[in-house]
Amino acid sequence: MNRKVGMRVFAIRNSEAGRVYLYGFGTYEGDEAPDKEAQGVKGLSALCGGKNPKILLDNGKVVWGCECWWGPEEKFYEKFANAQIIEVDIVAERMKQTGEIN
Repeated sequence: MNRKVGMRVFAIRNSEAGRVYLYGFGTYEGDEAPDKEAQGVKGLSALCGGKNPKILLDNGKVVWGCECWWGPEEKFYEKFANAQIIEVDIVAERMKQTGEIN
């Protein structure tokens, strides 16, 4: 994928059995070191200080490339045109990962 800062993207947790678990749509902000809340790869990306794609979702939340599958927004509509979309909150997902909520 040809990434450009400012491009419109989607971010999903996963897809299975005709369902897509969508964090949302937003903007690719470039590669940065994830903050300590990032849960991708059990939070190791944040601990190691490595750079990762930063996605600013339209709802104001940030999801990191290590936490999701992502790509250009227009590809979402092509790939998942017939899927059931289930919205997922990245903050709630992180809390599940840390055991703060069930």
